[in-house]
Amino acid sequence: MLTKRRVVVAKIETVEGTPEALVAGDGGIIAIDAKWTPDIKMLSRAAAIPTLSKLQDIPGLALSRIQFKTELMGRTAAFAAGNLPYVSPFLRACGFAETLVTTPSAETVTYAPASTGLPSLTIGLYSDGVIKKIAGARGTVKFTGNVGEQIWAEFDFLGAYIAPVAGAMLSPTFPSHLPPRLTGANFTVGAFSPTLKSFEIDMGNKLAPRENMNSASGYKSFMLSDRDPRGKFDPEMEAIATHDWYGRWLAGTSGALNIGAIGSAQYNKVQITAPKLAYVKVAEGDREGIELANTDFQLAMNTGDDEISIEFL
Repeated sequence: MLTKRRVVVAKIETVEGTPEALVAGDGGIIAIDAKWTPDIKMLSRAAAIPTLSKLQDIPGLALSRIQFKTELMGRTAAFAAGNLPYVSPFLRACGFAETLVTTPSAETVTYAPASTGLPSLTIGLYSDGVIKKIAGARGTVKFTGNVGEQIWAEFDFLGAYIAPVAGAMLSPTFPSHLPPRLTGANFTVGAFSPTLKSFEIDMGNKLAPRENMNSASGYKSFMLSDRDPRGKFDPEMEAIATHDWYGRWLAGTSGALNIGAIGSAQYNKVQITAPKLAYVKVAEGDREGIELANTDFQLAMNTGDDEISIEFL
């Protein structure tokens, strides 16, 4: 009988689609609700035979999905090439470029969307006695926050199927410090600071398979071929003179988004910004008898590859 012990590790691939050997040092991220889902295409055979019985289906193309969520958190010491945020390889494989600033006592790491140079990952889900991996993996990510709780990054990766094998559990070193919680957020849209409980930002990445007959699974890797970052939040309704939700929607008025910095300890603070947030739907809502303006929004480009920025500082 196997237990539900699980560890997620990942490594950026030197050669796209060629699985990397994974070790404990490639882990450390606190993965919640991690799961591996295989998807093997089954080919039916409608043969002309003198019976209503069917020939056995044939397994064809094989991919796998690895999903998990993790808390957005930094480190307890200055950022450096060997001391990056735990989400670093996963964000990069979800279409983010990484910028490390090593100014002494003011080190930061910033992630912003990119259109080229996006690495692929080998990701391993180590469960009790069974190792499940995918290669050539890229994915999409959704950021969610609820007042007083952690900010979550919810990852969804697709990769080439690798047959599970028996193997020992890895034991990475996990962070012992706590993630920042969503209070004192300085949440603003334009010059307006709404009263709200939660937000969600979905990068909306589209993943395209690279089919390859030279690969055992039939897939070399998955490419990020498009993105459409959108989100929603649940502010209290305001007087029109204070903030005209419907007027801004109708006029296509955009404003800069700021969330944070969240957290109080240096190197464990997170700030999310976007230059051009535009409302795409505003609907009435209710929270404990308080009228809400439940708002869906788009994060549009300003000059390009700048729809959102995630900064650890």
